[in-house]
Amino acid sequence: MSRRYGLAFVRNLAQTGLGLLGLLMSVLLVAAATLVVPYLPAARAGKRLADLGRRLAGRWGGVPIPVEQRPGPPAPRRRADGWYVYENELYRSPRLPAYLMELTWRGEDPALLREWVWLHLTPFAGGLGTLIPPVLAGAGIGLGALGLTGGTAPVVGSPPLALALPVGLVLVALGLAVAPLTLRLHARWSRLLLQPPEQSWWHRSGLAGRTRRRSTGAWRAAGLAGLGFAAFGGFLLNLLALVVTWGGLSPQVSKLTRPLVSRYRRYVRTWVGVTIPEPYRPYPAPPRPDEDGRYRVGRTLYDDRDTAIRVQGYGWLFTDPAFWRDQLWMATNPLLGVLGLVPATLISVGMFGLAGQPLWWAPWAVPLGLFSGEWVTPWYIWYGVTYLSPGLGEIPGWTSALFGLALAGLGALLAPALLRLRLRYDRLLLAPTRSAELALRVRRLTETRADAVDTQAAELRRIERDLHDGAQARLIAVGLSLAGVERLIEEDPSTAQAMVAQARHASATALTELRDLVRGIHPPVLAERGLPDALRAVALDSPVPVRVTGELPGRLDAPVESAAYFCALEALANASRHGGASTVEIDIAHTGTVLRITVADDGRGGADPARGTGLRGMRRRLGAFDGILTVHSPVGGPTLVTVEIPCPLPGSGDGFAG
Repeated sequence: MSRRYGLAFVRNLAQTGLGLLGLLMSVLLVAAATLVVPYLPAARAGKRLADLGRRLAGRWGGVPIPVEQRPGPPAPRRRADGWYVYENELYRSPRLPAYLMELTWRGEDPALLREWVWLHLTPFAGGLGTLIPPVLAGAGIGLGALGLTGGTAPVVGSPPLALALPVGLVLVALGLAVAPLTLRLHARWSRLLLQPPEQSWWHRSGLAGRTRRRSTGAWRAAGLAGLGFAAFGGFLLNLLALVVTWGGLSPQVSKLTRPLVSRYRRYVRTWVGVTIPEPYRPYPAPPRPDEDGRYRVGRTLYDDRDTAIRVQGYGWLFTDPAFWRDQLWMATNPLLGVLGLVPATLISVGMFGLAGQPLWWAPWAVPLGLFSGEWVTPWYIWYGVTYLSPGLGEIPGWTSALFGLALAGLGALLAPALLRLRLRYDRLLLAPTRSAELALRVRRLTETRADAVDTQAAELRRIERDLHDGAQARLIAVGLSLAGVERLIEEDPSTAQAMVAQARHASATALTELRDLVRGIHPPVLAERGLPDALRAVALDSPVPVRVTGELPGRLDAPVESAAYFCALEALANASRHGGASTVEIDIAHTGTVLRITVADDGRGGADPARGTGLRGMRRRLGAFDGILTVHSPVGGPTLVTVEIPCPLPGSGDGFAG
């Protein structure tokens, strides 16, 4: 029994030392992250220290702490020419790409932040309990020594010398008695911070999800506000070009400022999930020379083509209502931008008052007070409060934490409402109007109809050519062979028999070609078994290993199935013929209103829709259904082709089969 308590006492001392070492490591990690180059060795050391603390806390405190299992950092890929690839760069040695890949891998570690918080906070929070046994024992030993030597009590109110020895023994015994309990409390604290978040009560109760969504909304609103302020700078630049050059440089300046609005739309779609379409009119085609060789723009004729194009650009820009609505949105952005910063500001100030002040105060203020005797209050927030209202100086400083909690809660409550207000304003000015939507729809339908007609005509010509050069020629040969059989069947039966065999072979070849032709028009397996099984049948015949995943909750319309099938086939053919892929993965999913097919391969990449006729054909095929083709194919690979076709499932009100 005594061995158990004595061992627990020593382990408390070890945990205290480990906590101080963790605090030092947390500071070194911040410094190393600032300098970048020494960060990776520091991150490895911090990871080992956190793993050691996790193991010791679980073993000594009897509270197991689960660990998230992750595969090790990836190794750089070596090309056939001996160079190593990382993203779009080539390296002669694998050291630098391996360093960069491990840096990215450690940055994506979900336990990184939790381990740093544990290293930094343990000496001031969960690790304080491990100080209780040595402090009690130290005080007890001091009193016992005082009682034995008969010295003078150092502190007013200390027990009489006659009681110093018994009280000291009691304190030492108490320090040994509470040692196992403090170890267990330390282990519970470590599990609270180090365990995977989904296993904590905070996440299981749903509070973490709600808090994260609200706080994330606040930071995203602040990010959109920052983009809005940048767009306001673009408005000032447009205004300067309009006033100084009388609009002469406005088209050129617009090419610089319009991407700010487009980037804002992309971030709204990425962060908030709201799509704001671009309502801009397409740039007109360059003017063609009239019969007199001059170029007409409106009611004016120009001798120089470049001048005509420049004047045409002025008309295109200044007559587009979307341009002026963009300017109005950019000019008024600071009004809503200030409101967008309110939730993030309240949360930042609140969390600073709640946690930042007392936790960051200890590492520097405690040593300063111990060495200099000058103690600085950790409640910085009251400096400003008491300055504005001196009457509040009587309120205890520790209430700053409660005040910070109230501010953070207020910011979290305001974030969704202010973000919705901003999005409504954005849609009001940046989204296309009803007339612009109709005009865009008409233009889109006109383009897709022309593409569909061209595609259909090309398909008919291909079918006619295949029939003429293939099956038709084979059938003519069969007819000629049968005519020869009629003439020779009595005179030369052996020759006639050979011609019958030749005709049979020609008819079988014609049948095979007809089946291939029909499969190219609309495969029977697609009509009979649907899109997923049709793609699995293609995967079986592919020279490259193909894995098809996903199912559909019902059958789609036949034209949609056909378009998706041939787009997937084209992507698969590109991966095997041009990409040099060794494996291909095809995933099929339906979100309720959109069919999504992704084709991923591990080939060399570099696919460009602007250069590949196959990808352009896929885009034309999808255009008839308002579909979207997305290609992500960096040089060196991998390639990811995504096909999205709006198509609710037939017979379902919400897009899913009942």
